[in-house]
Amino acid sequence: MRALMLLCAASVAPTVHADTVLSFDTTDAGAASTVQLVDGAVRIDGGESGEWMLYKADEDTLFIISPTDRSYTRVDEAGIRKLGGQMDAARAEWEAEMAKLPPEQRAMAEQMMQRMTGGRTLKKTAPPEPQATGSSQSVAGVKCENYVVEQRGAKETLCVAAPDDLGMSDEEYETVQAMYALLAKLSEATGFAGSAAPRADKLPGVPVLIDSQGGERKRNQRLTGVKHPELRSSVFALPSGYAERDPSDLK
Repeated sequence: MRALMLLCAASVAPTVHADTVLSFDTTDAGAASTVQLVDGAVRIDGGESGEWMLYKADEDTLFIISPTDRSYTRVDEAGIRKLGGQMDAARAEWEAEMAKLPPEQRAMAEQMMQRMTGGRTLKKTAPPEPQATGSSQSVAGVKCENYVVEQRGAKETLCVAAPDDLGMSDEEYETVQAMYALLAKLSEATGFAGSAAPRADKLPGVPVLIDSQGGERKRNQRLTGVKHPELRSSVFALPSGYAERDPSDLK
């Protein structure tokens, strides 16, 4: 009888996974990307020119690493405040210059600015919050709930999966949420109209699909697989010998 009870308990016990690796197809960049997760750290590979990002929860800091010039940029709250102040100063200077122009020339200058910056203007805007549609779908065998973000004539669909459905631990998801919160602060401090990233920290899970339609900024990303290997600690270490760049380079 005791053996039967133990067998039944084992059959319903939750599966304990190791670390988490999410693979994505980023069709807009023509390349794949991966997100590697452990308790306290997130690494994202697949950026332009081999750039990758590392978030460390104990420092609440995002590092953007560039192997091309062997450098990295530190993004933390202090850096965000500094960058936001620089952006505010540049925005005020631009608006003062625009105010001196006749209406027709001002409109032409704004259109030129949008062409040069991929649809952005220097008007500061809060990041848009995703809205639930009430519909769902399956991406790479993972159920997800659909959300939409609409801004400046563009519509972006995000399909959001629950952490449990991705096999993520509570600690891993807390780390992801902390990273989303930091990115939201960055977007709020520097966000241009038409370019602010959706508030991922407002989502009840992890986006496994991002599909943009219309507008200048296009992003298309789809989950292709989930694995749970044991990840080495070196995966989440900053490369040695890299120089630190000023956060203003992010502009």
